[in-house]
Amino acid sequence: MNDEIIFMTSDASHTGNLTPLVHEIRHALFQLIESGKESSIDLRRLPLSPQEEHQLETFLGYGEVKADIQALGDTVLIESRFSGVWLETHYNQTSDILGKYVHICICPQLIKAQHQDMSFSLSQLEIAVDALSKSNESPDNQES
Repeated sequence: MNDEIIFMTSDASHTGNLTPLVHEIRHALFQLIESGKESSIDLRRLPLSPQEEHQLETFLGYGEVKADIQALGDTVLIESRFSGVWLETHYNQTSDILGKYVHICICPQLIKAQHQDMSFSLSQLEIAVDALSKSNESPDNQES
């Protein structure tokens, strides 16, 4: 794999923000390693051309983890080839991009189980276990 990505493009597609962004990601990863400080960068708030955004994605590459989340449109989380650097993209129901972020963290918050969701799941699991236990105790399931 070629680690050297050419960031220079034609003037019409070059904002000059890609190289500083990559340095910001490097600094944020250093901070995560040294102090545990997590960071997020909202790519929609940065003036990047579509070509620069593509170059960033190419530069970050793909790591070992990809998560697809379906909730009010798809969200895709991809670990980059640099462990601790994640690309998160939110889509609406018609696949338009609503948000795009670079997260520098151990694990993005979006894929961590939320306490309220786990509490609801526990109550649903208890109901399902009770129903299963009752169906296994019914006379139809007992041997003669």
